[in-house]
Amino acid sequence: MAVHNLEVSTENLLSAVVRMPDNEFDRFVEKARKLRRSTIESRWTKREVEQIKKLNESVLTPEKQSRFDTLVKKRRIGKINERELEELIELNKESEALNVRRMELAAKLATAKNKPLPEIMNELELPLPKII
Repeated sequence: MAVHNLEVSTENLLSAVVRMPDNEFDRFVEKARKLRRSTIESRWTKREVEQIKKLNESVLTPEKQSRFDTLVKKRRIGKINERELEELIELNKESEALNVRRMELAAKLATAKNKPLPEIMNELELPLPKII
């Protein structure tokens, strides 16, 4: 049996993914996540994987992030009221604390791997913290 090395461009892969039926797409995403996890776990110690999980949990919940984004937009266009501004300030404080935690955990991983922090962040596909 011949083994072929098949390279697929990102654009071709995305094009194929877009055409998938919903149920097939869901299976594909789940398989991709499992594959990604196993790949990450093979490069990291158990302790480092736990730190990565903590790092990934150190973000606003999707609901809070959505509210934060909405309030930032309102503030930028000058349509935010006093109560909303106070809410935005509190969400920003919470987000900043979580970002500090993420950076601490990422720095520990960088030290453990003896790699620069930006390299670790890139490896883990960590976005830079949002600033309002």
